Amino acid sequence: MKSLEITIGKPEGKPVTITIRGMHKDYSEVQLYYPKDEEGRPLIAPKKQWYVYYSYRNPFTGFMQRIKDYCGLNSYKTAAERLEAGKAWIKAYELLLDNGFNPFDAKGIEDKDMPKDIAESVYTVRSGLKYAYDNNLGSWKPSTAEGFATRMNVFLEYAKLNRFDHIDIRELKDTHIIGFLNWLINPKGRNVGRTSQDNYKRAISGLLGKLKKDRIISANPASGIETKKDRPQKNKPFTPEEVKKLSEYMLQHDRKLYEFVMLIIYTFLRESEIIRLRVKDIHVEQGFLYADTKGDSQAIKKMIDPICRMFAKKNLAAFPEEAHIFTNTGEIEIWDAKEKSKVDHFGNRFKKVKRALGFGKDYGLYSFRHSAALDLYFSHVRQGFNDHESVLKVMPIIGHQDPETTRNYLRDIGGMIPKDYTDLYTLEF
Repeated sequence: MKSLEITIGKPEGKPVTITIRGMHKDYSEVQLYYPKDEEGRPLIAPKKQWYVYYSYRNPFTGFMQRIKDYCGLNSYKTAAERLEAGKAWIKAYELLLDNGFNPFDAKGIEDKDMPKDIAESVYTVRSGLKYAYDNNLGSWKPSTAEGFATRMNVFLEYAKLNRFDHIDIRELKDTHIIGFLNWLINPKGRNVGRTSQDNYKRAISGLLGKLKKDRIISANPASGIETKKDRPQKNKPFTPEEVKKLSEYMLQHDRKLYEFVMLIIYTFLRESEIIRLRVKDIHVEQGFLYADTKGDSQAIKKMIDPICRMFAKKNLAAFPEEAHIFTNTGEIEIWDAKEKSKVDHFGNRFKKVKRALGFGKDYGLYSFRHSAALDLYFSHVRQGFNDHESVLKVMPIIGHQDPETTRNYLRDIGGMIPKDYTDLYTLEF
């Protein structure tokens, strides 16, 4: 309720301040909303939400803003029960509001803590997510930003279809997000796999996390939702004989792809990291290169002799610093294309090699990384190092941060197979 203070000066004493309270309220009448059929009777139907609502003056904007509370009304089975419960909630809210209840304080929002640019805005689901995206953009790599944009837009498409893209972002519930995730894997919806579903959830949760951090919302409704990934299809490692066979074929038919694979084997870079390499990242004389890796923004990788010799022959000093080493033309030049299309380009080139040599879908470029890791690990074992020592020696070469990650990685690709244990048995069968 608004008030007006008037100060009256008195000659014989101190000024007197009189507070005049007006009859204007900061909140409206509390009402019950329920869907109706064609004859105006209360309707019980799926996705037809009942709720209690009123308007309250937003302390940040000065405008009246509608507040909704579903109050669990849809949990009642009949219209009569919902009407009775709704009337009880109306009385409760009227009592609360008449006694000074402020829904904005109840949401944990304090004026003094609210940044000015945020306090002056009321965000919808659409504008709120775009705010989060725009304010994270500078910290993302182009491929990451593209992934977030794609998944955000699909979510907003679903929100528009289900008419909640323009509700207050603070009214977004976990049920909205669960409905979206179920729609994603439904054959009649987006029909994606479990891993893709998990990636969508992580992206939406990341954007909502930014809004929570900036105090636009008090909680992240996606943070407690569980999703399952598909069991990943492993790239089988090649045997040493198969690696030699592939090497000879690529040397004869696709020399640039051969050099691409050399970097996978000798530096353990991933395909996406290799296509990012530019002339300025390679330091042949010092024996290292800079790489934009999965974990670090930029990491230093050791270049051993085969890689140093390969780059030394290219006379990189004659090319612009920003030129890419690996391109679709085979030339050292700036390759302006989306990262996924670049990775797919080299993946498709290797598919031709696989077809020619009879390798199936169980093998991919990543198989060379597995082959190299196993080769290094077993080389240390043959030199007399135990399992723990061999893992510690391989770990920094592969680029892992801890021994357990390396141990699990080697176990998954067949590096932890036990020795023959026939002589240990005492059972007779």
